Amino acid sequence: MKINITGKGMDLTDRIKDQVDKKLGKLDKFIQEDMAANVILKEKKGEHRVEVTIPLKQYTIRAEQKDRDLFAAIDKVEDALERQIRKYKTRIMAKRRDGVDVEPAFEADVDDAEIKIVKNKRFVVHPMGAQEACMQMDLLDHDFFVFENEESGEINVVYRRTDGGYGLISPEE
Repeated sequence: MKINITGKGMDLTDRIKDQVDKKLGKLDKFIQEDMAANVILKEKKGEHRVEVTIPLKQYTIRAEQKDRDLFAAIDKVEDALERQIRKYKTRIMAKRRDGVDVEPAFEADVDDAEIKIVKNKRFVVHPMGAQEACMQMDLLDHDFFVFENEESGEINVVYRRTDGGYGLISPEE
């Protein structure tokens, strides 16, 4: 696996790069070699944030961890990624066994894990603008809101970001 490291608000020393390579290198046993991991290391107000994104053919694996100690944050993100890979790898293998054609992004089998949907909710999606959808989301006191974008006619999602702002998710063309 190829690892691309970017530092924002901090200097990337060889020690830091080696630690990221060492920790994420452990994931090689799960991920094919032609995959790439994009790592962003940020430092802000004494807190270190490590974001890792691994784009696969059909899926994207992402983990983000923060800690006052950069190396602890790197350890945490490696653990989170390994948990995600183990969980989703099992599901992909199960689909293959059931005859569903899934592009192999992962290698060996792991323990079975199951997604359990405990509630199914249906609702009418109304056409509106993103600003109106944010207002509706706030009125409902939800963290996200699904709506039909009145400009494009596509289904979009607005969500509340951890920084207090809003995000908009729309499908790629």
